Amino acid sequence: MNGCEQILLYAQGELEGAEKAAFETHLAVCQTCQKELAFLKRVDAALVPPAAPQSAVEHIFAKTTRKKSFFAGFNWKPALAGAAMLGLGIFIFLAGLQPDKTAFDAREVIAYMSENLDAEYLSFADDLDALESEF
Repeated sequence: MNGCEQILLYAQGELEGAEKAAFETHLAVCQTCQKELAFLKRVDAALVPPAAPQSAVEHIFAKTTRKKSFFAGFNWKPALAGAAMLGLGIFIFLAGLQPDKTAFDAREVIAYMSENLDAEYLSFADDLDALESEF
């Protein structure tokens, strides 16, 4: 490949190693490539857009970007912890309102026994009563 054909690759930084060294050697002696490289550098510099003033950029972004959400700065961890504690408190309160199912009323026990005991158990109870009266 002729050295002059690689001017665009060199200008864009695409040549490496031996190819770059060979082109730089060619560039040192070829005035056509030197002028073309200078022209390409001026064109690249001219194509870079100027930076907009910071105030203009901020003004445009303020008008075009979305506004922050109401909850954007909200810290969720304390709110969730508070909600969990409130839920636990409500659960404990409601559990305290439930009647105690383990305690039996003596009338319930007597009614159950009178309905469900067979004659065998009743005779056993009579025997126990007889034994108790002896002592």
